[in-house]
Amino acid sequence: MKALVIYSHTYPEKSVSGRAILEVLHATPGFEIRNIETLYPDLNQIDVVAEQRALIEADVIIFQHPVFWYSGTSGLKRWMDEVLQFGFAYGEGGDKLRGKKVIHSFTVGSEAGDYVGELERAICTPIRATANYCGMEYLRAFPLYGQYPPTNPNVAQEAKAHAEKLVAFVHSL
Repeated sequence: MKALVIYSHTYPEKSVSGRAILEVLHATPGFEIRNIETLYPDLNQIDVVAEQRALIEADVIIFQHPVFWYSGTSGLKRWMDEVLQFGFAYGEGGDKLRGKKVIHSFTVGSEAGDYVGELERAICTPIRATANYCGMEYLRAFPLYGQYPPTNPNVAQEAKAHAEKLVAFVHSL
């Protein structure tokens, strides 16, 4: 099974958890990482054909990002706007992603208790709705809360464990 990770982080150089997660995923056979901000520092130059090809070749698509103000990153949104086009991902002839499995993995600086009920659902709604609209199967959210290094000295270890659980879940499919 081939897993494609669409990774986006507005401040990757500051992300302890992002680096730890990517380290585990990079070391896992069958996982391809598309790091949006690394590949496309100028988000106006996204290689749509290459991104669509990577999506077609994947069995599982993992969206990995931090949460900023109850949403994903601007880079992830831009990537979706450019890549998930009419005739490819939806609409007439837009069946290229139909049946692909989607996992939504995200990190949050605040503790889980700050995101109960409607707030947690709000974080997941854009990815879940996108997956459904494109005919993909949204499997689940994989949240990792409390990832703020000044208040949590275990961020790197928790992020590594999170990534290992994510890998195990993909391998269980």
